[in-house]
Amino acid sequence: MSDYDECTDSLVDPAVLLGLQAELGGDASIVTTFVKNYVELLPWRVARLHQSLVNLDMEDAMDAVLSLKTSSHMVGAVCIERLAAELEVSMKLLPGGDHLMQLSPQLEEIDRFVFGTICELRHPN
Repeated sequence: MSDYDECTDSLVDPAVLLGLQAELGGDASIVTTFVKNYVELLPWRVARLHQSLVNLDMEDAMDAVLSLKTSSHMVGAVCIERLAAELEVSMKLLPGGDHLMQLSPQLEEIDRFVFGTICELRHPN
């Protein structure tokens, strides 16, 4: 059993997007565009993170994980945000970039929730 099973209940917190919409004066079109951009870029962000781990590039890996964590937070993708935050901590705990390939299992956990997150964002309840 995975430590991340609780992610299967709800991958997206709809309250985050409602809050964003309220902050923008109720303009749903801006939020819709923002979500669309996140969904389109999510596979690229995760692929970039994979590539930086393979290349043992700590600087790019850190930039990629922060991008993933921050953008996920902004759309309410709570599972991916939390997993990215945990990966970030793991990256900081081990010195240098030589250990990055050891973090592949954590990135594989993120991979498990990309499709579901995209589906929930495209088709909210």
